[in-house]
Amino acid sequence: LSHQAASPCLPTRVGAVLMQRVLLLLLLPHAACLVLPGPLRQVYYDWVALNARSTTRHIMKPLTTAGREELLLLKQQVRADVTAGSFVVDAFASAATVSIDEESCQNGGLIGRRLRQGVCILPELDRACFTAPLGEVAGPLRSSEGYHLVLVEERLGLAMHDGGNTRVVAEPASGERSGVRSVLKPADPADDGNELLSPVNVVTLV
Repeated sequence: LSHQAASPCLPTRVGAVLMQRVLLLLLLPHAACLVLPGPLRQVYYDWVALNARSTTRHIMKPLTTAGREELLLLKQQVRADVTAGSFVVDAFASAATVSIDEESCQNGGLIGRRLRQGVCILPELDRACFTAPLGEVAGPLRSSEGYHLVLVEERLGLAMHDGGNTRVVAEPASGERSGVRSVLKPADPADDGNELLSPVNVVTLV
């Protein structure tokens, strides 16, 4: 049996495939992670960690069955308020006054504005800032400190995962409904995205 020599074009083909994947990363960065090989996928994750930012609120209750049930009731309350015409951020901020996190409850449950990944020291809460549905009340989720409800009101750098949107805004309700609707929107073209909360105002959640 004869053996065919390896094609001299093989390195070129491999290079072309890698180039295609790199171009895909540049053009569709958030979808490209699905087709990138391991090392390049890690580069993508590192890119997200450096560039993604989140404005997130939370409500915390004790790490008990009663605490979790309290959050479930609060979640229903917030959803009912939104259905009745309240802006989801305002409804959540009002509910956050009963949070046991004394620092953030005085500011509507706000963890911080446009925080980078890794700033929040509770890993479960930090992960939720970048994975919870945009503009929706999520949870209860469990951390080492308690149970949490989470509301991501803005997330930059992950628009491909959020249907092209970056924020939730209030718009006048249509028809005979009173109040407002909570609507997902793309980034404001006039916003350069560089506003960050001063480090001294970031909730530490210790």
